[in-house]
Amino acid sequence: MKFELLGFQRTASQSLIAEIQKAQSRYDHDSEVLGAVVLEAATGAGKTVIATSVIEQLIFGSDSTEPVANTIVLWVTNDPNLNAQTARKMQEASEKISDIRLIGQGATFDAEYFEPGAIYFLNTQAASSTARITKRSESQTHTIWDTIANTVERFGSRFLVVVDEAHYGVTEKPGGSPTVVNKIINGDRPIPVFIGISATADRLNKALEQQSRLKKNVVVPIEEVRDSGLVKDRIVLAPAASLGEVVADTTFVGLAVQKTLEFEKRWAEYAAAQGESPVKPALVVQLPDRKSDDSDFRELVRSVVDAIVQQWPGLITSSIVHTFGERAPLDLGSHRTVRYMSPQDIQDATDVRVVLAKNAITTGWDCPRAEVLVSLRASTEHTPIAQLIGRIVRQPLARRIASDESLNRVHAYLPRFDRKTVMAVVGQFAGGEGGSTAEVARMVLEYTAPAEMERVLEVLANLPSYTVPTQASAPEVRRLHALATYLENDGLHAEAFSQAGSYLNARLDDEASKLKATGDLQAKRDAVASASVYELQTSLDGMVIDGERVLTGTRLDAKNIDDVFKRASRAMKDGTAEAYWAHLVGEDGDPIEAKITVAALGLTEHVVENIESAAASLIKDWFKQHAKSISLLPESDRERYGRLQAEAREPSLRPGTSVGGTIEDAVSITMLPDETNESLRLRILDDVVNRWPKHVYQDATDGMYWKRPSKVDGLERQVLQTELNDPTLLAWYRNPSGGERAVCIPYWDSGASRWARLFPDFITFHAVGEEVLPAIVDPHGIQLGDSADKLRGYVTYANQHAAAYRSIWPVTQIDGKRVFLAMHDAQTRGAISAALAAGTSVEAIFRAHGIDY
Repeated sequence: MKFELLGFQRTASQSLIAEIQKAQSRYDHDSEVLGAVVLEAATGAGKTVIATSVIEQLIFGSDSTEPVANTIVLWVTNDPNLNAQTARKMQEASEKISDIRLIGQGATFDAEYFEPGAIYFLNTQAASSTARITKRSESQTHTIWDTIANTVERFGSRFLVVVDEAHYGVTEKPGGSPTVVNKIINGDRPIPVFIGISATADRLNKALEQQSRLKKNVVVPIEEVRDSGLVKDRIVLAPAASLGEVVADTTFVGLAVQKTLEFEKRWAEYAAAQGESPVKPALVVQLPDRKSDDSDFRELVRSVVDAIVQQWPGLITSSIVHTFGERAPLDLGSHRTVRYMSPQDIQDATDVRVVLAKNAITTGWDCPRAEVLVSLRASTEHTPIAQLIGRIVRQPLARRIASDESLNRVHAYLPRFDRKTVMAVVGQFAGGEGGSTAEVARMVLEYTAPAEMERVLEVLANLPSYTVPTQASAPEVRRLHALATYLENDGLHAEAFSQAGSYLNARLDDEASKLKATGDLQAKRDAVASASVYELQTSLDGMVIDGERVLTGTRLDAKNIDDVFKRASRAMKDGTAEAYWAHLVGEDGDPIEAKITVAALGLTEHVVENIESAAASLIKDWFKQHAKSISLLPESDRERYGRLQAEAREPSLRPGTSVGGTIEDAVSITMLPDETNESLRLRILDDVVNRWPKHVYQDATDGMYWKRPSKVDGLERQVLQTELNDPTLLAWYRNPSGGERAVCIPYWDSGASRWARLFPDFITFHAVGEEVLPAIVDPHGIQLGDSADKLRGYVTYANQHAAAYRSIWPVTQIDGKRVFLAMHDAQTRGAISAALAAGTSVEAIFRAHGIDY
């Protein structure tokens, strides 16, 4: 793959391959057992990239998988534009996939069967009952249905059908007639293994449950998509105050233009600060689904374009395009024409700033630049709006923006919705129809750190915080090579890549010396360079003339030695075997003998483990050595290092906590929908009970921080009030639950058997003499099943970093009394560790070692 998969994408790819191969094996043993594998992943998760990785590995193999001979893929969608976009993205993402064939894109198609190794794209319109390829004629020998059936007959489970946006195609039409998708996968020769991809899989799952297919689901956790930064955090919905006789269409278009220009300004400022190219945000105007030659519709488009041009200084008409199904230029009169552009081409056409759309972009469209939507749909059409918002939540830079949180949201202006009916759109998200990962916000509150917080920010930025591994870790030697490349390219460590190679070669020299000293090296060389041959001599009539015997020590030929070397290369990963072979040959070694030595080492399990451990050690040293320099890099570069750390097998210290710019808090759309945004803001300003002083980031109006109340935050409020009464308190920080601004403590989740993340609720900062010392105060209930695991995480963290803090206090409430554990105290930690090892409950530990808070 040219693209580097994120941890959750790699996990999903591996799981999909495993489930597909299981389904193939079941069918191969019993052709009555049809399989269905469903990939469920929210919009923005990178479903196409995941699927591309799967297809590439099935056809060509990888370091960890063997290729599956005769693999054929038929990729089906209901939209030719989506097919073209997906095919292009697939070729951009893969370094091996090249044989892609589009069916029904104007070209003829007449084949007895699909060819192995190829990926065919078919849109359902091309397979409709009126389409040419569905009927035999003098010019059409085989229908598409013949081709599909013949391919199943010839290649069985190696013929895979992938249906993108599968929730649209698997349900029956009104009246019970089959859809094109159903006819493909459940026709006269049912597809052995069907793969469905969907952001909203409920309908797909229900439909498959009624079919005679063994279904397996691979689910990408929505929180992992959020954490990745690939999608925006929040969606701000802006409906009309009320719906009267006048719908303020063009007024809302003007507001949307202003918001787009605000995004443009903020992106430009961010790009200048980070030293990268600015994002050119686009505005999407969703129009009613009416014919383009309808006079009222054309007048609406004319008024919308007028409003946009009036509000957008310097915008020219050529920067406005439409995606209407008619595909023809739209003449608005007065020598103004809006040109058509295919949806898949808009993202890269950065001169395009406004997109007029009906339905063409509600499914599968990929344009992360589109950050503002104004919908002129009627208020009864909730689902199309939710679906379109689901398309525009992607982050333009594919990462969360830490220094300007306003760039982590999208805006939707809905002039034909009032504040009550907009809740129906929210309901679509709650039901998963939009496939969105983002929080729906009514409005956002911005906070900045005043000048007097400069010393506190410096302390906060340097608090020890961890990157927690994803489920799919990468080989350590691969991570070392990637880290060396980053450090060298960023000018932080000259010749890092060659140093990494020399380091690994030296470690392999050590491993070879140790095996040689024990006499094992030659035995292992002999084992990998020779074969055992079984002989049984018989006569022509089948009589045994000479009994069975085994001939050992038969030397492999050059080709087979190369095969063994390739096996070792797969074991040692990322060119380590090849580099060591070159090292041995460079010392006047024989190329064949060098391959045998490398194979002997690479196929010895403990040698590979030792090399991985050595690579991990150097990675840890280099991250520690360059932590400060990495923390000063632009966000995009820090993001690369962060992702590399997340691929480790163990948690690792990250370079620092981001403290620049503004932070935001979203006010939920569900709060009192009958009041205006301004009255809501004033009510929040008057909410004295929930506005707190001394937060690191403060409202510019009064220097306060509004902490949203909830039914379960009683202990938090009590703790916060107690901390504010401490005369040494300089400031406090509401630690977020993720992102570069959060202080993260790792712990091993024994129930899930994986690393997890703990985010202490509060970080407080105290004046102790001339110093500013931080403290952790973390109020939590202890009733959850992972409480003991989290306590172990605190013990490990404090063992390493207690000296960085004034105190570390997990706080809970037992029998109405608040108590804390002094985790910064070594003696207390020892007692807690012993109690946890003995299986003592968390409540008993708090009772035995807790101090009154």
